[in-house]
Amino acid sequence: MRQIQKKLGITSLGKLSIIVLFSASLAVATDRVVFTIVGRVQFAVPGEWPVVASKSTAEKTVFAFQIPNAADKKTPDSTNISIVASDLKDAKDREAFEKKASTLDHDAQEKQLVEGWRCSSFSAMQKSTEYIAWDCYRVVAECGIAVRIAWPHLPKNPADYDKQMETVLSDFLISVVPSEKLSK
Repeated sequence: MRQIQKKLGITSLGKLSIIVLFSASLAVATDRVVFTIVGRVQFAVPGEWPVVASKSTAEKTVFAFQIPNAADKKTPDSTNISIVASDLKDAKDREAFEKKASTLDHDAQEKQLVEGWRCSSFSAMQKSTEYIAWDCYRVVAECGIAVRIAWPHLPKNPADYDKQMETVLSDFLISVVPSEKLSK
């Protein structure tokens, strides 16, 4: 486990290890890392995605990853994806999550990407770089799941980079499922 934590850049789990049942396993054939949140929700990411942030409280767990992109080398820009899992303990929590999930931000437009997920997309400027962002929401195992991916439009991006990132997001969303522990 320490080798995996070191590889992922996680130096101290502290509170995270108490609240989040963190399991990481490398699937040799696909080189994916599987994370389990609070023993109820799991998701998978490619092993080469560094963890850039992780935080957990009794109510919420957050993970953020940087998605490698050769075009952003030597720039302040990066492609990132984050997942926030909020415990929906009662009707009030569920109502608040549903309200957030159904509200469009930043001149966003609703998009259909993966069945069961509410998604929207918008563009925004960060300094002089245009970013495309997608927000997606779903309830999984009594957890409100919010996923955001954002990527810069850079001159060195491949011509089909937007489509590639939509595929990355789609694959990520498909990986967010109830924990295997719940299905046993």
